[in-house]
Amino acid sequence: MKRLWFVAVALAVMVGLTVVAEAPLGARAASAARPYEGTTIRAVVNAEYVKYSLSLVEKDLYDKYGIKLETEVIPLDAFVAKTLLEFNSGKSPWDLIMFGGTFMPDYGRHFEPLENWITKLNLDFALDDIPDIYKKLFLKYNGKIVGMPYDGDVHMMFWNKTAFERPENKKKFKAKYGYELAAPKTWKQWDDAAEFFHGWGWNGTDSKLFGAGGSYKGNLYSYYWWRPRFFAYGGQYFDADMKPLINSAAGVRALEEMVKTMPYYPPGVLLFESEEPKTMLVKGEVPMLYSWTSTGKRVGNPAESVITGKAGFGLVPGAEVDGKIRHFPILTAGRGMAVSIYSQKKEATMKVLEFISNPEQSLKIVMDPKTIMDPWRISHFRSAKFRKAFPGAPEYLAAIEKTFPQAVPDPILPGANEYMRKLSFEITEALAKRKTPKDALDTAAAEWDKLTDRRGRDKQKALWGEKMGEMKQLGIEYHADWAAKAK
Repeated sequence: MKRLWFVAVALAVMVGLTVVAEAPLGARAASAARPYEGTTIRAVVNAEYVKYSLSLVEKDLYDKYGIKLETEVIPLDAFVAKTLLEFNSGKSPWDLIMFGGTFMPDYGRHFEPLENWITKLNLDFALDDIPDIYKKLFLKYNGKIVGMPYDGDVHMMFWNKTAFERPENKKKFKAKYGYELAAPKTWKQWDDAAEFFHGWGWNGTDSKLFGAGGSYKGNLYSYYWWRPRFFAYGGQYFDADMKPLINSAAGVRALEEMVKTMPYYPPGVLLFESEEPKTMLVKGEVPMLYSWTSTGKRVGNPAESVITGKAGFGLVPGAEVDGKIRHFPILTAGRGMAVSIYSQKKEATMKVLEFISNPEQSLKIVMDPKTIMDPWRISHFRSAKFRKAFPGAPEYLAAIEKTFPQAVPDPILPGANEYMRKLSFEITEALAKRKTPKDALDTAAAEWDKLTDRRGRDKQKALWGEKMGEMKQLGIEYHADWAAKAK
């Protein structure tokens, strides 16, 4: 009986060896090339279009590593609160975490540092290909890199060249304002152009068109649209003692100008988020807009845009101070990706993070108009392939590259989401004329003080001191006298 058992085993081994020997070479190579076959990585993001963006690289990811992605979407407005609630309980159902760089002080302790894994797995995140503002302000926690960018998220300006170059328009504008009509370089010029274009057919038709596009909804958007004026007039979030400066002369002037020019924007602007004014721009209903750089991909899409090949791209307006025009385009929270410290699949997730961040795969993501992901690598800005994507793409990408070194971040502090939302709500109150600009900003400043006390004033002050120093190195600091003399 025992002899028969040995014979059976020997036959089984021989059959197994024969099967292996007869397996196609390609199948064996594919198996060897997918070292994490059968692994599923769970990701969490804040919008369906972000989930879609990951789908663009899923096949290549599986072909290389055998890894599949399972992506959960938590809506944008609830994302920070819900994910932090999960993390603060000391666990996470996700391996790959989308985060906003602004919120790194709240998220960072829940992320796995990259350095040891870079050495262990020989990972290459092409860090030299990332703009300095990201590396200095958005990717580190306690001095260690814990995440990678995924979405550039800076604002730039777009304009309809027909509106600005039509001879009749130029003649009428010069007669009224005394200078040549051109893409605005200052907020004064922007407001003049908005007033000039509003309410008539600047495109040569009988249509009643609008003066400018904007997003003034009180769930952060109005704050984003206020911020570049605020910093152009010398603003800063806090002083060194954590006293809010949002209700300083710079903040008040910025908001007063926004309130004054409200009639030149489309009805409903107080309810607009990001996509409504983009749609109006590409349909030729507004002559100019400053918004996220992803707007350019819609501008360049002839299937929906009437201004493809007729659009201008440039810096968000600024202010002239002491004979020099200074621009302060905004860098918003953006989107980054990180590995959860609670993940049981850290090695595979690190491979995913490296893969989706690499220059080739990330270019695929940011080039697709449906992702709404903004270019963020230097190689994205200079990509020959991207520069051929649509008419005007070289000018578009050059403007983005010029924007990044001048960009201003959000207040990168614990509770940043709360600070920003309280301010945005009050800005919209002023825009709706339910409060004066000064009263609205005074209320927001008082709310910021309460939030600072609740978070621990000494702790917040110490952290803000670090961020204020980093911002100063980037040329961003408070100038109390600019609000009065900026042109």
